[in-house]
Amino acid sequence: MKKITRSFAVILTVAMMAALLASCSRTPSNPASFKKLAESKEYEFYDTTDQYANVVQIKECYIASPSSHAFKIEFYVATDKESAKKLYQAQSEIMDNFRGNVYTGGVSNGSNYAKRTMITNGKYLMVTYIDNTLIYVPPTPKENKDEIDQFIDEFHY
Repeated sequence: MKKITRSFAVILTVAMMAALLASCSRTPSNPASFKKLAESKEYEFYDTTDQYANVVQIKECYIASPSSHAFKIEFYVATDKESAKKLYQAQSEIMDNFRGNVYTGGVSNGSNYAKRTMITNGKYLMVTYIDNTLIYVPPTPKENKDEIDQFIDEFHY
């Protein structure tokens, strides 16, 4: 009986460690998936890569926005993981500068990703990166938060 209990404990521990390690990293999505999701939601889709031709850290940039233009979701492909981290940090600083006296939000981190959200001054902001990709939601009315979060969840980001 002792051997069975010990074996079960070892198997359970290994399974929990595997699950924990799997949750510490994420797989990034790609521009084609971003475009497909935007079009399925009948959002307008823009390739704004040309605007960043002189920005070494950015290889590609795309924007999805509902036809009402109530908000926009920006998707970037950086040249490498470090560039994506630096872009994330730069956008986090912009969020800090925008932050009012009253705000709510959160931060989550993993081995290859980070996400930061904030609601302040009646606006919702979000920035997240996975590996060499980044999503940024500039200040938008907080009433759009649920729709934005649903889009990002469906994008598996």
